[in-house]
Amino acid sequence: MLVPKKKIAIYSAAGCRTCENSILDIQYCVSPLTRWAEVSFWPYVIGSQWGDLDRLESLDLCFFAGAIRTRSDREAAVRLRAKSGRMVACGACACYGGLPGLANFSRSRVSRDVPQPESVADADVFPLPIMEDRFSALSQVVKVDYFVPGCPPTISFLWAAFQSLVSGVECQVRISFLTSRLPESVSQAVLSGMLPPVGSIFSGERAVCASCSRTKEKKQFKHPVRSSEKNPEPGRCLLEQGYLCLGIVTREGCGGLCPAAGLPCRGCFGKTDSVLDPGAKMISAVGSTFESTSPEETEKIVEEFVDLRGTLYRYTAASQCALLSRPKKVCDDI
Repeated sequence: MLVPKKKIAIYSAAGCRTCENSILDIQYCVSPLTRWAEVSFWPYVIGSQWGDLDRLESLDLCFFAGAIRTRSDREAAVRLRAKSGRMVACGACACYGGLPGLANFSRSRVSRDVPQPESVADADVFPLPIMEDRFSALSQVVKVDYFVPGCPPTISFLWAAFQSLVSGVECQVRISFLTSRLPESVSQAVLSGMLPPVGSIFSGERAVCASCSRTKEKKQFKHPVRSSEKNPEPGRCLLEQGYLCLGIVTREGCGGLCPAAGLPCRGCFGKTDSVLDPGAKMISAVGSTFESTSPEETEKIVEEFVDLRGTLYRYTAASQCALLSRPKKVCDDI
């Protein structure tokens, strides 16, 4: 019996398009998927136009990368959501707002400095797109069914998402080691050939520290250290050496690649389910390990941090910083 192929769309909003390159990096693994699906809309690779989307009756699946910054980004998200049976946020920008989301800390200044057309019609003769007041993650604009985080997403989890959402019962990921790294609910669904629960995240479930190869000993934070200042001691926990490593609050999925290479975790997989606000959790964790004897000494250590909010919310400012819902004055004091 000939089964109709599923129609897939791939699109990027505000971002660097590395997520789309990660999809391309799957390379030969995509061949088996051609039995069940075809890419019907992909401006970056096959030059699709919006008229091509309008001619499609519907889409089965859309992989949407990038944050929402302009009115055209929002319109693209709404149009693709309306056409798609399932929407997948692909990459840190779509999942959490990503690096572009850091602009939300200064959003009033950005809006003031960039002149805006008065209407969409004026945009045709205006040199810049119509900007929104703030960067948004995809889920803050439309309903998102699944998430594949990372900057960029790892090929292994992208491949697992493609197989489980496209191939279904005949999914080959059932024999992959990836099922042991996925959250239990996702793993069980994939192994049984069923769709994962809506809202599932294709990544690990624990914190990066759980898969980090570095040894954790006595937690003492004497002075903050930047990666450009010196090379870390091999094999020892980076946080204990003074590097602001976000591994204790970040969702596992990369296998601890950055800490293994001597670079602190930057948080591109977003926070774990047990953490409410990654920045607040990090401040609590680091503050409790200060090796100081007086408030004055503690204050001196705090002053040594460089761009604390940009470090703690590097990829998650738009959606996981609780203070962004407060008045802007509060955000400026972080």
